[in-house]
Amino acid sequence: MKQDARHLVNKCEKCQRHATLIHQPAEPLNVMLSPCPFSQWGMDIVGPFPLAPGQKKFLLVSIDYFTKWVEAEPLARITEGKVMKFIWKNIICRFGLPRELISDMADNSKAEEYKTGAQDCT
Repeated sequence: MKQDARHLVNKCEKCQRHATLIHQPAEPLNVMLSPCPFSQWGMDIVGPFPLAPGQKKFLLVSIDYFTKWVEAEPLARITEGKVMKFIWKNIICRFGLPRELISDMADNSKAEEYKTGAQDCT
């Protein structure tokens, strides 16, 4: 019976996904250093979440690597214009022009728009 249960669990996709075992090899943590406050920011888009008021289902998040200060804004849709407006309003106007903006550059972000927007700021 124990062997039958093990066989059933090994075949069940949900059991494999939600098991307590970690299926990734261990990796060392990387230290992210920043020379001074608000000079290096990390950005990412989280979601989709269940709909919030205003049809907002995504969250645009930026974190300063030195102070760990978080800026976030809910979005209904992800567009280059909204991301650039977020950077301008929540980072540049409040803390100055950062030395570095780090993003994973996923499909929802375009490198050229960021470069053009950054050149417009200088």
